[in-house]
Amino acid sequence: MQRLFFIVMMLFASVAIAQTDSTDLADEEEDEESFEWLKGNMNEDVEFGLRLGTNTTTMFGGELDNPRPMFGLNGAVYYRKKFTPKNAFQLDLAVSLRGSNFDNPVGQYSKLVTYYIDLPVTWVRSINADNSSHVIAGLQYSHLLNTSIYMTSTAVAENERPNLRNNDVMVLAGTQFYGGFVGFQIVAKYGLLNINNGLISGLNPALKNKGIHNFALELNLLF
Repeated sequence: MQRLFFIVMMLFASVAIAQTDSTDLADEEEDEESFEWLKGNMNEDVEFGLRLGTNTTTMFGGELDNPRPMFGLNGAVYYRKKFTPKNAFQLDLAVSLRGSNFDNPVGQYSKLVTYYIDLPVTWVRSINADNSSHVIAGLQYSHLLNTSIYMTSTAVAENERPNLRNNDVMVLAGTQFYGGFVGFQIVAKYGLLNINNGLISGLNPALKNKGIHNFALELNLLF
């Protein structure tokens, strides 16, 4: 599953590189038109693009002991449709690696890694005259693909994979702006659902039958 995840991420990156390189093959007028299309502002009624980035994630709630941030990756294709001069909705299809580190002693769990398919639906609001800076807010549905837990840097056997609920809904808010043909986005996401489904019986520290909620802070490039 890890290999499949990184193959998908490499495909996103390859498409982004090909999209950028293709502008070198057109004449000057076509280059200018392509550059304007790639700017990503809301002056166009419809936008298609790519989102690639990193995230800092952890897990809140009372179930897990001593959670600490973990760095992951995410990538998406997106579609944005303007419905007023300053407002649009955006739909993404994404993959993400999330989870949490834990500051627990030797012999106890030290990392929980999750792989998700994400479907964010966001409202995009322009906040400047040329429509190149936006605030965003919305909801994200996430479906769990796989989970791994580590005990002091050693993976637990696959047949003891942590039990987490497959579905999550996250509320999100952030901002994005476009400079040249590359956009920058920062967005925070918090899971509204308790994804704890028992984890692993006998896990150390002991289970408490309390909540687990995803949290992610993403820093993305928009193409």
